[in-house]
This record gives sequence, C-alpha cells and structure tokens, in this order.
Amino acid sequence: MTALEQLTRTDILFLNWRDPSHPQAGGAEAYCYEIAGRFSDAGAHVTLVAARHPGSPSRASSDGISIVRAGGTFGVYPVAAAHLLRHRHAYDAVVDFQNGIPFFAPLFTPRWTAVVCVIHHVHQHQFDLRFHWPMNALGRLLEKQISRLVYRRRPVVVVSPSTREGMRRDLGFDNPIHIVPNGSPQARPGSVRRSDTPAITVVSRLMPQKRVDLLIRAVPELRRRRPDIHVDICGDGDELPRLRALAADLGVEDIVDFHGRVSEERKRELLGHAWLTVAPSIAEGWGLTVIEANVMGTPALAYDVPGLRDAVQPDRSGWLLRPGTDLACGLAHALDELDRPAARERMARRCRAWAAEFSWDDSAERLARVVLEEVRRIHRHRRSRRRPSDLTAVTRFRARDAEAMERTVRNSLRQTDAWRRREDSFWLLLYGCDEVRALEALGRLGVEDADVGLANRRDVLVGAEGTFP
Repeated sequence: MTALEQLTRTDILFLNWRDPSHPQAGGAEAYCYEIAGRFSDAGAHVTLVAARHPGSPSRASSDGISIVRAGGTFGVYPVAAAHLLRHRHAYDAVVDFQNGIPFFAPLFTPRWTAVVCVIHHVHQHQFDLRFHWPMNALGRLLEKQISRLVYRRRPVVVVSPSTREGMRRDLGFDNPIHIVPNGSPQARPGSVRRSDTPAITVVSRLMPQKRVDLLIRAVPELRRRRPDIHVDICGDGDELPRLRALAADLGVEDIVDFHGRVSEERKRELLGHAWLTVAPSIAEGWGLTVIEANVMGTPALAYDVPGLRDAVQPDRSGWLLRPGTDLACGLAHALDELDRPAARERMARRCRAWAAEFSWDDSAERLARVVLEEVRRIHRHRRSRRRPSDLTAVTRFRARDAEAMERTVRNSLRQTDAWRRREDSFWLLLYGCDEVRALEALGRLGVEDADVGLANRRDVLVGAEGTFP
C-alpha cells in the first residue's frame, strides 16, 4: 500500500500564501495545488487556506479541495492562525508552506497534530530587494531565528539539494530535511512545431530577483549576431512596466513580445516553439519553468546558482553559466550549439528524458511519506536522538528469495526511505544515513552481500521511482 493510500480519510490542512487562481501565483502555488489534489484523490479530506484576491470568493471547492480565502498579502497569516485555533481538533496534519515567512503552525496546533514545513528556497538575501528597513530586517528574523525556534525538530521538506544547503548554511536549521522535488506536466511530443529561426521564450513572474532585464539588455548584441532572433516573455509582476520601458529604450521592442500571463496551452506552445528558455535569476528553489520547457524538448540556459544548478543538467538539458558571466555571450554560444536542426532534435530528446524523471504523482507520494512518518512518530510519542544527517546511502543487492526479501524490506524500512525491485535485484535509498549505518540496517534485513555507497544529487532528486540503475 502506498503512503498516499494510507492517508485515506485523514484530515489535512494546507497553508499557502496564494492559491493557483491568484494573479501572482507561480511555481510554489503549482506545487501546493498539484500535491494537495493528489492527496484528495487518494481519499484524504484536504483544506487549503490562502490569501483572498479581488474578485475571488471567500470559499470554493476545486478538484476535491476545500479552499478558504481570506486576508491579503500579510493578512492571510493571522487568518490562518485563527483558522487553526478555531479548528484545533479538526486536522490530523498541517502542511505549512513557507514563502519567505511561514505560518508558524506549531504555535496554533495541539501537540498531537503533525506539522510539516515546506520550503522552496531561502529568502535571506532577497528581503532587501522587496522591503526597506525595518521590514527587511524583520523578514530575515522571522525566516531565520524565529522559524528555527518554532519548527525545532519538526520535519522540513525542501524541493532541491540547494535549498537544503541554504537552510543549513544560512538559516542554521538542524531539523530532519527531506527532499521532494517538483513534478512535471505530461509531455506532448510533436504537438508544437519548432521555430526555423532562433527564438527564446521566458516564462516567469516578473520580479526583481528574476533578473529578466539581463535578457533584454543582451538582445541588441544577439540581434547583431542573429538578425532574425525573436524573444517571447510570458508572465506578470511588478517589473513588467520597467521591462517594457527598457525594451523601448534599447530599441528592441520589435523583437521582444510581452505576453503577460498566459494559459497553460499557450505557455506550452511558446516553449515548444522556442530554441531555448532562459532563467537569469539570482537563485531559485528549483526552477519549475526549466522542467516545463524540457518537457517540450526545449533546453535552458541559467546561471550556476542555487536551485537552477539542480534543475539544469549541463549538456543534457541545457547550459549553466558562472555567476557574473556576460549573458549575451552565453546565449550566443547556446544558440550556436542549436544552430542545426539535428542538434536541436538531439537536445530535445535529452531534455524530454530528463523531464520524464519527475512527476507530480511521485512528488505527492514522497510528501505523503513524510507526513505519514510524522503522524506515526507523534502517535508513538517518540523522538529520535540521532542528529539529522543530509547523507543518503544507496545500496544494491540480490536476494535468493526475492518475495521474502520484498516483504522484509516493505515492513522494516522507514516510511521516508525508498526502494525498488527488479526481479531478484533491489535498490535502496536510505535517507539520513551514511555507509556504516546502511550496513547496520542491511544486517538487520538479513542482507549479507551488498554494494553500499553515498547517493549523488540525481539519486536524491529522482528517488527510487526514477530509472532503475
């Protein structure tokens, strides 16, 4: 039985800054909604509390999810606290999404309610881009010292190894941290015709940290090298008026089209039409639009920064530039690599293969494991004395009696560990575990001969549901 199936008839609350209908919704909202929907499909009773935007009803139901909207950008936080206090005994688990500032759910829930915090990326260096003193200092305090105290020992879910590293380095969290990456939409091979001339498509919320202005500043040089180039920019945000003005000042408004917020169908069309997508952000938690482009066979060019270095596989799904590298030069190199149709098709196959490693079904299952493990831990009234480790051991072995070994593995591993079987071969990912502890665990399973090593970033991201080694 899967972890999702074991959540049947449980009551789960999702707390997120926005819901997908919000005009400023982005990857964080997609992540929340895709997983919440799958929890609901599995039989859980799911409620989502989010900010209310103009024209939206205060209550709605969509895809089996009960949506409660109230408060605005900051007002949603006290609204969520009041909801938790009013329904203290209603929920078995709370999934608390931190978008810079979490909802501090542990302060408003009884001790028998499981709370899992989900963090997309660390915002410590971004508060100065959005706020002035003292709000920027308050944001850093809430994200770091206050969050570290409130969520002490609670499980945290991140979307990439980069975010986990940022939490350890910048926030000082010593919690158990689990990686649950974004999924990817279903591919539609051949549904969109690739442009015969160089084309770039960017899909992004237009905020200062996304640095879409770097792309626009690179366009004059690109046009000098490739007069037939075209750039499509999809998305909305505070930066849109400034970016339009910048394109006009540089005299490139004839080859840069701003589409605003587009439908999913139109987004796939533009990404599939392009030779390349670009992500010049300061940092990301993951880079969902990179994978969305890869689904359409379109590679990505990004800086080697947190999140994007996980989402982009160099020379397989795109290219990474050293921070500070001139973007125009990087773009020119990538377009030269894609100049021939055969090269574009070869890269498209690699992109689609990389994107196929991820699915929302897998992401939902992995988050369900974390929730279920925390529910069970609370009911056992036990807390591990081991210091959390970010190491993951990967083990491979053969079993004489594969059926018996499968039963043993299924009943003995922690809910958050992962495994796969192919005939008499087994592949295990033991999270928070080094080689010594892995050997001890294998000994308890009765495995005498196994290959044991440390998992790489791909193993941790893709998990056991990826391609069998």
